[in-house]
Amino acid sequence: MRGWWTVAVVPVLAGLLAGCGAAREEGSEGAAAQRPAAGGTASATPTRPEPARPEVALPTGPATAPGLDATAPAGRTFSAGRLHATLLPESAFGRGLERGEVHTMPFESTREQRRARWSYCLDSGADPAWLGPDAYRGTTASANASWVDRGHAPPRGHIVVTQSLVSLRPDAARALHRVEQDILRHCPEFASDMEAGTATERYRAEPLAGLGDEAYLEVQDIDYEGDTTTTYTAHVRVGGVLVRVTSGEGADRDATVGWAARLAREVGGGLYGVGP
Repeated sequence: MRGWWTVAVVPVLAGLLAGCGAAREEGSEGAAAQRPAAGGTASATPTRPEPARPEVALPTGPATAPGLDATAPAGRTFSAGRLHATLLPESAFGRGLERGEVHTMPFESTREQRRARWSYCLDSGADPAWLGPDAYRGTTASANASWVDRGHAPPRGHIVVTQSLVSLRPDAARALHRVEQDILRHCPEFASDMEAGTATERYRAEPLAGLGDEAYLEVQDIDYEGDTTTTYTAHVRVGGVLVRVTSGEGADRDATVGWAARLAREVGGGLYGVGP
């Protein structure tokens, strides 16, 4: 469930103590001299201007990207560092957004991991063929862009979008892309445990035309205590690279697909050297 997160800030208090222990002399005019004149007013404390609030920018340009199956070398893969350099800057998602930590690491998806991920969808002891028989290993890089309200004390905010790239051999990328889409077809609805109760999860996959070699939009609805949260994830395969863009608060379906299209074009141009 998405919500506000709060950054803890520890205030440092500095007090100035004056006049403690000062000796009073009978008939002294010192105290009277320090009193403000009758009718005087205290000087106003200057206020800081409120910082500009971050704004989410909807993507511009076509929601399309070329495919590379006909030209991508069969065994070509990319390092996590190359994937990192291809990720979109936070300015691509809006003004004043902040970039979270970038993760670069080896990638792995095994049958056992997929079975654990979708365990709530499976009957006890079930091990269906649609989970896919193979393990897929490569490299990945991911990052998120966050909306942070620093005019609030303490600052608070939420993730607007998460982007990730996975590099595999093209045949492995094609197989994993289709396995993950097939899982959504077999797990359209199920109940899952939350921290304080049970939620209902619903999934569907919508085809996306004109995006990379193949693409679909994953739509996730989570119903919990009468509240429904919808999250969109655009999955695009460009040669041997899997592009994934997931919406956060403030991002809708069209924004998610548009950002995924731009990232897919960056993969084609920046990694494979193929223009739109």
